[in-house]
Amino acid sequence: MTNEPKQASGISTDRLLAGIVVALTITLWLLWSGSLLLSNDEFLSFYTDSVPTAAGIIAVQLHYPISLDPPAYHLLSHFSMDLIGRNATALRLPALAGFLLLELALFSLVRRLAGSRSAVVAMLFPVLTASFDYTVEGRPYSLLLGLYAVAFLCWFVASQTCRTSSRILALAGLVTSIALAITSHYFGVLILIPVSCAELARVIQRRRLDPGITIALVLGAAFIALVLPFQHGLAPYRAHYYVKQVTVHNISQGYRELFVRYTTWPMPMQRLAALLLVLATLALAIATYRRFRDKPASEPTSLWCGLVALTALPFFGFLLGRFVTHTMEVRYVIATLIAFAVCIGLVLEARLRSNAFYYGLFIAMVFIAILGCGHSIRLERRNTANILESLHITPQLAAVLAAHPGDRIYIQTLDKFYQDAYYTPDPALRARFSLVYDQDREIHWLDHDTNYVTAVNMSHFTQLSTTPYTALLTQREPIVISYKSGWPWIYEELSATHIPMRSLGPALGGAALEIYPLAAQTR
Repeated sequence: MTNEPKQASGISTDRLLAGIVVALTITLWLLWSGSLLLSNDEFLSFYTDSVPTAAGIIAVQLHYPISLDPPAYHLLSHFSMDLIGRNATALRLPALAGFLLLELALFSLVRRLAGSRSAVVAMLFPVLTASFDYTVEGRPYSLLLGLYAVAFLCWFVASQTCRTSSRILALAGLVTSIALAITSHYFGVLILIPVSCAELARVIQRRRLDPGITIALVLGAAFIALVLPFQHGLAPYRAHYYVKQVTVHNISQGYRELFVRYTTWPMPMQRLAALLLVLATLALAIATYRRFRDKPASEPTSLWCGLVALTALPFFGFLLGRFVTHTMEVRYVIATLIAFAVCIGLVLEARLRSNAFYYGLFIAMVFIAILGCGHSIRLERRNTANILESLHITPQLAAVLAAHPGDRIYIQTLDKFYQDAYYTPDPALRARFSLVYDQDREIHWLDHDTNYVTAVNMSHFTQLSTTPYTALLTQREPIVISYKSGWPWIYEELSATHIPMRSLGPALGGAALEIYPLAAQTR
C-alpha cells in the first residue's frame, strides 16, 4: 500500500518539513488575519456568534438568522470567543483549524499511498492556492475543507485496517466529520458523495457490505435531520434573495477560483491565466491517468473512485444549487481541491526520490506561498489603512453633528453600516449610526430585500440600531451617509421622489447628505 520503506531514512526529515508547513500556515494566517478587516459576511457571523450562550445561537439560527448556515461553525466560533474574546481572531480560528486539519489529513493519506515525501508536497500545495484565502474568513468554508479531508482519510483507514482500535477510531472520525460538515453548511451534505462513491465501488468489488462503514455513513447522513428545522428561519430570504440564478458558469468558476482569483485582472492576463490553468489541469489529468494505470496492486480502485467524485464536486454543487437550494457560490465546493492535492502527491512520487528535486521543489513551493501571501497581506494592509482613514469625519460634518447631538446618522448599505459601527474610532459617533431599511423600495431598486430581512432579524438579538425608511421621512433634517458600492438605493429613492438634499461632503468612505423630507411634504 505504501513505498514508505524506500524512504525510511528520510522519515524524520519529512516530518520536520511537515511541521514547517504547519508553522508556515499559522504564521501566514496570523499576519494576514491581523491585516484584514472583518467583511460583511464575517460581521453576520460575528454578531451571531457573540450572543451570550450556545442556546442563544441555536435560537437565532432557528428563528431570525442573519448568517444563513446551520449552527455548528457558529458554535465553534462562539466557544473560541469565550476563550480569547469577541474579536476577529476568535471568529476566524475555526477556519484556521479546518485548514490545519486539511494539511494533516492530506499528509496522513498520501503518506500511506506514496510515502512521506509525496505527503509533504500534497499538504503544502493548498497553501499556494486561492483556497488558502478562506482561512482568514470567519465562515465555514475552510472548516469544510478539513472535514472533507478527514472524512476521506477515515474512510480509507477503516477500509484498510482490521485492527479493532484503529478501525473504531476511524469509523468514529468518519461519523464526526460528516456530522460536522452537514451541520456547518447546507452544502456540507456533499461530503457524502465522495466517501459513498468510494465505498460503493469497494462493495461492488468485494461483493458484500462493510457493516461498520455502512453504519458510519448512515449515522453521519442522519444529521441531515438536525439541520432541517433551521430551514424555517431561511424562509423570509427565499422570496427575493439576491442570488438569482445558478448556471453552468458556476461549474467552471468552481475550478478556476480554487487556484487563482483573477477576475479583476486586465482581460489579456485573464485569458492567459485561464489558458495556463487549462494546460496545467490537462497535464495533471494525463499524469494521474498514468499513475492510476500503473498503480500498485495493493492500491484499491475504490480510492480512485472517491477521488474522481471529489474532483467532480463543482458538478454536484451545481445540481444541488440549481434544483434544491437555488443558490451556489464557488466557495461551497472548494473541497475538490483535496483531489488535486492528492493527485499531485501521487504523480510526483517517483521524481521525489531524488533529493535535489524534492528539496528544490519544497523550497520553491514555500517561496511561492510566502510571495503570494505576502502580496495579499501588503494589499490588505494598504486597504485597511485607507478604510480606517476614511472613517474620520470632516470638520463640516462634525459641525453639523455637533449642532444636533442627539440625532442619528442613517446609513443605507449593510456592509458599510457594519464597518462604520465597528471600526469608527469615535465611540460616541459609532453609537449614533442606524441602518435604514425598506422592503418595497429595496425590491424596486435592488431587486431583492436581503438588507431588509437582515435588518429586521438582527434587531431581535443585537444592540445595533435600525430605522424603517418611512420613519426616516418623519425627521426634520436627518443626515444620511450614501455609498456608491454595496447595495445603494436611498439616493435613487430621494432623487426619484424629489426630496431636497444638501451635500455635506465626503464622510465615512461615502458622501454625507442632509435631507429635508418635511419640506418636500409641505410643497
